[in-house]
Amino acid sequence: MRRIEVVLVAAGLALVSLVIPIVPALGRTEGTSERIAFARRVGEASPDILTVNPDGTQLEQVPLEEPAETFAIPVWSPDRTTLLISHLDRGEDVPLEFPPATVKPDGSDFNIIVAQAEGSDVTDCNAWTGDGARLLCDIGGFQGVPPGTGSIRSSDGGDFVRLTTNPYDASDIPTDVSPDGTRFVFMRFRRGPHPDGRNSTQQSALFVANVDGGGVRRLTPFGLTFPHFEFASAKWSPDGQEVISSTPDGKLFAVRVDGTGIRPIKLAVGTQQYFAGEPDWSPDGTRIVFCMFLNGQEDLYTASADGSDVEQITNTPDFENGPDWGPPKA
Repeated sequence: MRRIEVVLVAAGLALVSLVIPIVPALGRTEGTSERIAFARRVGEASPDILTVNPDGTQLEQVPLEEPAETFAIPVWSPDRTTLLISHLDRGEDVPLEFPPATVKPDGSDFNIIVAQAEGSDVTDCNAWTGDGARLLCDIGGFQGVPPGTGSIRSSDGGDFVRLTTNPYDASDIPTDVSPDGTRFVFMRFRRGPHPDGRNSTQQSALFVANVDGGGVRRLTPFGLTFPHFEFASAKWSPDGQEVISSTPDGKLFAVRVDGTGIRPIKLAVGTQQYFAGEPDWSPDGTRIVFCMFLNGQEDLYTASADGSDVEQITNTPDFENGPDWGPPKA
């Protein structure tokens, strides 16, 4: 088994007990045709997939014919008509227990994608290609198949193409495709302690590659990004210049894709005692959405791209993750 088990968001959950007053909010983002999709889990139940306006209004559930897996996330298709659900939970009596699926926001056109690659399951499908015709997924690590990334058709899971091979016998998790459709960003895992000596069973770093698998290049040092494969998150900015992600300490950062620097994003919440993760950009790149543990619970927030003007958009005791800020309808 290539994956290295990690205690679920241990560092972040330690902050749940903190009660820290958030700064008063902050005018609301004006209503647009944009929608943020995310997952919400209540207790041990399968998560609900939801969409909401950027100002927190018009919360709607996406009906699913089969339940989502515990850490499933939704990802908008490039044309914003369809959601990719990264994992379903079909139980142990089916050929593929945790396949991806696609579905319209109203629950129609539900399509389970059962795909295999080189004799191994295809999992962690977290990104669409620029034309929406293919999905990028994590593959391998079972039955002697080398782990890495690959692409499959988004319609039926066919025509598998291997893109990368992880040299550390661990996961390569694809997370997003560049706005021009030519490159993708992925999180590469390896065994090893955190660089500053903290106890950790694995490290991760951001890499980019061409959509055909060539031109693999590392963007960040190993140990900088949050090392849990279920919360692997890195999103390309709409202008194509930066990728946004988070650290093991729950702080956000952006890194330039030309390798010229890493930019910390300090969230203006009146304290540094917060834990944020899974950030994404608004379609115009002026704002970001992210999950954050603060004030005794974890919710979704938006902020300006520099971390100022923080706005809370959900307010529940439930666990919410995987926000994806979809573009306006064409």
